[in-house]
Amino acid sequence: MNEDEEKANPAFDENEGREEVKGPKPILPYSSMFILSPTNPIRVVAHYVVNLRYFDLFIMIIITLSSIALAAEDPVDENSPSNTILNYFDYAFTGFFAIEMVLKVVDQGVILHPGSYCRDLWNILDAIVVICALVAFAFVGSTTGQNLSTIKSLRVLRVLRPLKTIKRVPKLKAVFDCVVTSLKNVFNILITSLSSQRKIVRGEYFKFSGSDSPPDIAKREWNKRDFHYDDVAAAMLTLFTVQTGEGWPSVLQHSMDSTYENEGPLPRFRVEMAIFYIVFFIVFPFFFVNIFVALIIITFQEQGEKELEEGDLDKNQKSCIDFAIHAKPLERYMPPNKQGVKYRIWVMVDSTPFEYFIMLLIVCNTLLLMMKYHNASNLYLDILSYLNEVFTSMFLLECVLKLVAYGCKV
Repeated sequence: MNEDEEKANPAFDENEGREEVKGPKPILPYSSMFILSPTNPIRVVAHYVVNLRYFDLFIMIIITLSSIALAAEDPVDENSPSNTILNYFDYAFTGFFAIEMVLKVVDQGVILHPGSYCRDLWNILDAIVVICALVAFAFVGSTTGQNLSTIKSLRVLRVLRPLKTIKRVPKLKAVFDCVVTSLKNVFNILITSLSSQRKIVRGEYFKFSGSDSPPDIAKREWNKRDFHYDDVAAAMLTLFTVQTGEGWPSVLQHSMDSTYENEGPLPRFRVEMAIFYIVFFIVFPFFFVNIFVALIIITFQEQGEKELEEGDLDKNQKSCIDFAIHAKPLERYMPPNKQGVKYRIWVMVDSTPFEYFIMLLIVCNTLLLMMKYHNASNLYLDILSYLNEVFTSMFLLECVLKLVAYGCKV
């Protein structure tokens, strides 16, 4: 590119030696669905509508209204009047989402070229929700729709509509991608080998039927508790039950009563098992949860550094720019008349000794409230009451002084 071409092309970056994309997003230089070229009027109109400034805002509003409508439905009476009205609104919401999908397919194409609609997983999710809703609406009221419960159950996928907001909020999308990426590291922590135990039980017992007939002879067998640790799946369910705090004493009792393989339980045979449950309540909420949070934070930082590496600025330069943009000067209130009473009161309440004095009053008042006890004498209670009134008066005086010094903000 010569000098004249550089002057004629204002989008050319002299430092990097490449063109920068400015202005509205251009149409993809590929044929959409093999029939719509980049200059096709229909595709141009679709591209213009999709890239309107308030198009995403309008879709966000529709998603919000759709979510509110889903929450307002009556799950008990499906034929209630409110559900009938909300059903008409659902038709309208589905129509808007279908129009959005069609416009984007016309603009971007289906899947064959880069940047097409189905190359984005979020677009595939949107398409699945819309198509399933349209199929469910197509069979509403028909004999086929009544017989095929699967078709009717497709409407359940409407609950996935709020996920459409993740793509449209960059920060929310970054957090979601970070969580999904960090799950790979979490899976490495949770991977264990599945195993189960087979127990051989010998012996027989008499089983009485309640009549005068002789009892039957039945073989003994070990029956598992509802919550046990014989395999990983059951162990995870047991730990989840313990973590919820509902019914965990019975699980603790069964663990302490356990003995050896092929032997029956004995009361409090393993008292030391109680230590496991105590540690589980303390270690798991504070240690493992912090590990997962740390993994998410680390992954989020790594993704941010990758984005910085792809840009023209390094991390320090970007931090300086962000600081310069968002920095605000510190503001401190001060009475304008330095010779007045208000200024002197402001100097007193804004001083460090005054704050320490108020902190001391708070500590003494707290100790005073802790000095009450049962069956105390009337004289002792009267003294505490008078002291409490003194502290309350001093706190009230503090409030009045600060109102005078700082004024009332209207």
